[in-house]
Amino acid sequence: MNPDGITQVRDPLRRLLARVPQSEHPAVGQAYHIAFASHEGQHRDTGQPFIIHPIAVALLLASEMGFSRDTEMMTAALLHDAVEDSALDFEDIAPTFGQAVATLVRGVTKAEASHARNRSTRRAATLQKLFSAAREDPRVLILKLADRVHNMRSIGGIEDPSRRARIARETIELYAPISHLLGMGRTTRELQNASYACLEPQTCERMASELEQGPPDAFCDFADSITERLRQQDIRSRTRIQAKSLRSIHNKMIAAQAPMSSVYDRYAIEVLVSSRDACYRTLGTIHGQFAPVMERVKDFIALPKRNRYQALHTTVIHAGQRYEVHIQTPAMHRMGELGVAVLKGDRIQEASRRRWLEELSDWHDHDVPSHHLLDELHRILFIKEIVTFTPDGDAIVLPEAATVLDFAFAVHTDLGTQCHAGSINGKTSSPFAVLSWGDTVRIETNPSKRPRQHWLRHIKSYRARRFVKHYLHKADADLEISAKTVGK
Repeated sequence: MNPDGITQVRDPLRRLLARVPQSEHPAVGQAYHIAFASHEGQHRDTGQPFIIHPIAVALLLASEMGFSRDTEMMTAALLHDAVEDSALDFEDIAPTFGQAVATLVRGVTKAEASHARNRSTRRAATLQKLFSAAREDPRVLILKLADRVHNMRSIGGIEDPSRRARIARETIELYAPISHLLGMGRTTRELQNASYACLEPQTCERMASELEQGPPDAFCDFADSITERLRQQDIRSRTRIQAKSLRSIHNKMIAAQAPMSSVYDRYAIEVLVSSRDACYRTLGTIHGQFAPVMERVKDFIALPKRNRYQALHTTVIHAGQRYEVHIQTPAMHRMGELGVAVLKGDRIQEASRRRWLEELSDWHDHDVPSHHLLDELHRILFIKEIVTFTPDGDAIVLPEAATVLDFAFAVHTDLGTQCHAGSINGKTSSPFAVLSWGDTVRIETNPSKRPRQHWLRHIKSYRARRFVKHYLHKADADLEISAKTVGK
């Protein structure tokens, strides 16, 4: 490597080691040396030595995603492209760094081209490999996202516009939604903006130029008036104005068939207060001063989103203008920005982080053919949600258009298996009745009831679908074995 290349590598490597505990430097250093040898002589599209990419992914995990003390993630990040680009094999990784690192590297390694007939099939096979690995170690999803973030940060080095567009489309269709499900708002916005800039460069340039001018004076004045009103009520607050992602704003422009300047919610006013109680006091104070748009008032503190996002949302009217306001505590805001990466440190938080990652990786069914995998993935990534309640008032989050049967399976698989009827808000209903936001549901069971094939036409939740498919598959297998036994 020439002196300039050494300089390019030395600085990010030094910053990475500064983030990693001293006791872990030997393991991380060994991974670096193996990665360096594996990528020697290779360069990225930008012309930089390839080794800069795995170092950057490790540094991103350490500095932005909270994994600096996770040596397995650091070493896996450094080695994640080595198997694809050299003679190094997974069997070479495990004896030196452990099976966990080998699993992480295997999970993010693309499926072999010889096993795929075309790009679409190859992508589906790669995703199937990723989620299969995530069932074993959910951290592989975070590693893949870090890899994708750095690839998007350096996508300008790719000269072929069709290749840039393909990578951007895959990012916005798959990896941005995955980061959203993991509650990683900052990562989601970055992936969306970078992708959209590739797909709609002229539109995004105009929008970005307008956003750089800052919010209109009316937004700033309104935010100041909120701060002053809260001060008068002895509520300490910090207020700022946050622009939505470029893709989100563009979609709003298309829906409204209006220019960007006419989209009122291209900005949100974020109000941070000290406690959960202060959030509700703030909402009451704002509604006491400004007329709310009632259908736009949402309580995601009492009923968090599936990605654990918490905030109070409201839209109020002042001087004929609508303003979207989000109210959170600093901890809620941090969770909304960093998501699963926040849960680190003690054993309880790490266990919670793993459960969260498992919730996403658990949807994947090994029996789903790879050509159906993308459809199944989009089903879980893009579906809207409703909140329903048990008779005791416990909230059950379900996909939009979910049925009583979905509700039963969400409470307990035995309840779903034996469900034969139900009641919605006190009225008797069939197990296939569609639920709405806020419905209270009671399930009626019959011990002799068993899942049937036609249930799959009605249920919407991926967990219920997977359970029923597995149940039916097992029942068919048992029947076949029984028939063979009788035949003998």
